[in-house]
Amino acid sequence: MSTELYPFTGDEQQSMAFTPVLDGSVYDCQIKWNIAAQRWYLNISDNSGSRLLTIPLIESTTNSGINLIAGIFSETVMYWRGSNGQIEVTS
Repeated sequence: MSTELYPFTGDEQQSMAFTPVLDGSVYDCQIKWNIAAQRWYLNISDNSGSRLLTIPLIESTTNSGINLIAGIFSETVMYWRGSNGQIEVTS
C-alpha cells in the first residue's frame, strides 16, 4: 500500500486540481467551492473528461475517516484530513 498526500486546507480562495491513481488508473480530481451550498465539492473525471463522481467534501478526523470514494473505487480510499490540511489517497 502507498499513500499520496495533496495539500488542501479548505481555506483556499480558488479550486484545487490533482491527479491521483485510483484503483490503478490516473483520474482528474478537482475540488470546487459551491457558493449556493456553501461547501466544497469533489469532482472526479476520467482521462476523456467524463465525470464519474461529484460529492460533497466531508472532513475526517486524524484517527478515523470517511472514505470519499467508497462504492465507486474498491482498492483505493480517499480522506480529507482537515486538521492536517491534506487529501490522503491510499492504494
